[in-house]
Amino acid sequence: MLTEIKQRIDFYFEDLSTPMGRIFDLVVIALIFLVCAAFVVETYDIPEGTRKAIKNIETIIIAIFIIEYLLRFWVAKRKLKHFLHIYSLIDLAAILPIFFAQQHFQLIRVFRTLRIIRLIRFLENQHFFFGSIKPVHLIIFRIIYIMLAIVFVSSGLIFYAEHEINPEKFRTFFDAVYFSVATLTTVGFGDITPLSNYGRAITILIIVSGIVFIPWQVRNLIAHFIYSINKVSLICKECGLEYHDSDAVHCKRCGSKIYHKQG
Repeated sequence: MLTEIKQRIDFYFEDLSTPMGRIFDLVVIALIFLVCAAFVVETYDIPEGTRKAIKNIETIIIAIFIIEYLLRFWVAKRKLKHFLHIYSLIDLAAILPIFFAQQHFQLIRVFRTLRIIRLIRFLENQHFFFGSIKPVHLIIFRIIYIMLAIVFVSSGLIFYAEHEINPEKFRTFFDAVYFSVATLTTVGFGDITPLSNYGRAITILIIVSGIVFIPWQVRNLIAHFIYSINKVSLICKECGLEYHDSDAVHCKRCGSKIYHKQG
């Protein structure tokens, strides 16, 4: 009985085809967006009652994330491998700040900005929630997501690093976003500059991430176009491979027969 429950939970964690699996994924995504929005709102001057309400909502969401993390660990067949997996480490980083809510431990608190990275697990599978999408569209989604994630995480980090020592320049999250975008695009207007060594180090990381991660995904997009230019679009019913040679009779990935009209 217990084994069956574990198998069912594990299935819904990985499932993108059944309604229950899709609902679970959509709920997790909605909670990630909500907790990130709560973080942004807290950087503004809002009434104390509203701030407390946002804190309570965030605590409830993180409690759900903790339950999800523990369930994923419980159903994992290889515990150590699961714990050290990049997705598990991201999930752990996303829930750590709740245990240090009463302490002003800056290094832990900045992990709140990493919660947006949890979305990356949903951009790996071509079966994107409500049916399959083309590989080229998935790559475009990844490029947009990576750009937004870099801006969000960079803005959160630079805000935590500079807000207390440089409140005139980094008053709100929007000021940090403005600085991150200007730095990421290497425009560098110079009207906002970091004062702390941490802020300068983060600025370097923003520039490097823009140079490395975005061209990496753009390269994948160009490689896909080059690969598919002499192919025909015909999805294999067995393995899902979309592009095949124009004269192909069998799928090159799984060997199943494919049928299409010849030239």
